[in-house]
Amino acid sequence: MSDMPPGLPPFMTSQAGGPPPMASGGSFAQSLGAFGTMLKIQETISTRFPISKVPWKDTRVFLRAHTIESIRSTPLYGFMMRLFKDVGLGDMQLIGYAPMHYVFAVPGCPVCNIYPALHNQKVCVATTDALHRFFKEELELECMVEETECVKDSGAVCKFKVSLQPISAYQVLLDENDRLILSGKRPPAMEQSELVSRVEILTIYKLLDRGKLSDIGEAYMQFAGSMPVKEKIFDPPWKTAEELRCIISKHGAFGAAFGEMASKVQSVPSPAPAVPQAPSMPSASSVSPSSPVPPTPSVQEQASKIKDEAKNAGSFAELIAKMKKQN
Repeated sequence: MSDMPPGLPPFMTSQAGGPPPMASGGSFAQSLGAFGTMLKIQETISTRFPISKVPWKDTRVFLRAHTIESIRSTPLYGFMMRLFKDVGLGDMQLIGYAPMHYVFAVPGCPVCNIYPALHNQKVCVATTDALHRFFKEELELECMVEETECVKDSGAVCKFKVSLQPISAYQVLLDENDRLILSGKRPPAMEQSELVSRVEILTIYKLLDRGKLSDIGEAYMQFAGSMPVKEKIFDPPWKTAEELRCIISKHGAFGAAFGEMASKVQSVPSPAPAVPQAPSMPSASSVSPSSPVPPTPSVQEQASKIKDEAKNAGSFAELIAKMKKQN
């Protein structure tokens, strides 16, 4: 059993997927600088990824998009690209697609720049493992990730292939209406255009073949199609960022925008007073005279605290993370 602390990216915990040795050529100072840079990336991933979980409904939109252009236009794709840039993994972009397979490229990969003395090997283990962690943990999609090309291995650009595990992808992709279609039933009150679109997606994912259940679809319905699935409903992690960008674009200045942000906090209704109940004597084990219960901070105090956090925030992304913690 590993004695590494929990919550670290795979490249810090997996023996098979560790980063390349930093002392393979170059000076000790370069190796020390590389270690520091990798540690900073690891710390940022450990902070940002756990608060980046995406609901199935938004992952489903991403999975249903079946051209590079339509995938790039999904909110999940935009969020993912911003997240990977913010954690220090570069300007990633989707350059290839086939059902269940996504190819990402990172021009001018910053991870390669960490190892100036290394050549003739693929070195972007941090990016590979970050992709695996994001798809597996934040999207709940089991997958395999491989770096297929690396600048340090004579590649023109660093490329990464993400291959989804079909059963995992089907679980997120299919909703109740899709399962009805696969079972040969037309969902009630569904427009013909939506039905045609759903049949097209099910055909692309090889669950239908010429309008009939394929061998893959039949196997899925037999072994997994009837499994109860309880989908969790929550806001996507980019909702707060979109709201703040909208406020800033409307006001044109951060000061005015922050004023509206503070007003939104102040406008949050206070919790309704509890219904009076007959008084009861607290037990000695539940209340201690030397440990008074701290008062709940007022809305004004919360707004003031957020303003202080804004002054201390080093970036707009950090401010968003701080505000989410306040809420």
